[in-house]
Amino acid sequence: MQLSCPNCGARLFVDDAQVAEQHPTEVKCWMCTQKVSLRDPSAEEGPPTVVLSVSMPGQRARGSRLDDSAAPQTTSLELPQNQTIRISVISGPSSGLVSELLRPLETIGRLGGGADIEIDDAEVSRLHCAIEVREGVILLNDLSSTNGTFIGESRVLAGRLEHLSTFRIGATVLQVTIV
Repeated sequence: MQLSCPNCGARLFVDDAQVAEQHPTEVKCWMCTQKVSLRDPSAEEGPPTVVLSVSMPGQRARGSRLDDSAAPQTTSLELPQNQTIRISVISGPSSGLVSELLRPLETIGRLGGGADIEIDDAEVSRLHCAIEVREGVILLNDLSSTNGTFIGESRVLAGRLEHLSTFRIGATVLQVTIV
């Protein structure tokens, strides 16, 4: 059985024989470690945007992570052929910066923090968020950033991006373009 995690959009592979023997009702996502119920995956259209509601100020959600056991699940990551995906800073301290995605999983963070795309913004964490391209779908994942990742006015853990979608990290607004 194959299904997607509603929190981060990761593809989950569940052995049908194991489900029949043990009758589990949920499995643990390899990417974000959240529990996912075993319901009909064909009913899902794609990974939804997950809005984070923080009950106490200063409280942070756990972020997504990749570990060594995740290798088989990351094989579905690929850049689309004959298309270029660009991330452009449209407002903020690094306004005008344009980066082309060279790999299907790239991180965005503060200048000097070691991210693939570095933004000169003090409100951005060293590794703030990640852009993931999986089967032609562009996903934005917050990496437990201090100040959050926003689509519109909503703080998100994960969200789906399309051509001309914008998102905000710190005081910086970025836009996705597909050419």
